[in-house]
Amino acid sequence: MTVADGGVDRLIHFVDERLAQLQIRREEMARRGGPSYDALTKIRGRSTQNTPRVSTLLRLDDALGWQLGSSAVVLLGGTPLSVTARVRRKARLQAAQPVTAEEIMHRLVDQVHDEIARLDSAHTAIGQRIQGLRAAANRMLEEITVDEDLVTEFSDDVLRA
Repeated sequence: MTVADGGVDRLIHFVDERLAQLQIRREEMARRGGPSYDALTKIRGRSTQNTPRVSTLLRLDDALGWQLGSSAVVLLGGTPLSVTARVRRKARLQAAQPVTAEEIMHRLVDQVHDEIARLDSAHTAIGQRIQGLRAAANRMLEEITVDEDLVTEFSDDVLRA
């Protein structure tokens, strides 16, 4: 299954994946303090990519055992971090410190800057490709343009002979 690059579809994918990992249903998640079954149904049924409310995202984080702000990061194309995520490769699992609102904002801003840089790079590559195509088109025009002086000179030589 392909995971969306961002938005509500991506969030739904990771929520479903985490529910399966925890072996719980949406009703159980709601009992654990997560969004209600109705709220999740509304999120899933959105025909637009409107972002769920912050309170809903924070309740998802809490009920699924994600670090606070993970749902918002998923909406922007990132991946959620569990509260027990390993800080270092061989470190033992331990509860992570809650993420502050400022840290969440910095993570989101960093991701936006990364996306801007990626798009800027793609924009530059497209500009270079367009310049190359223009140069090729100009060379083709030069090659197929009839030089009237050569035609006149050739015609005069053929007529004299």
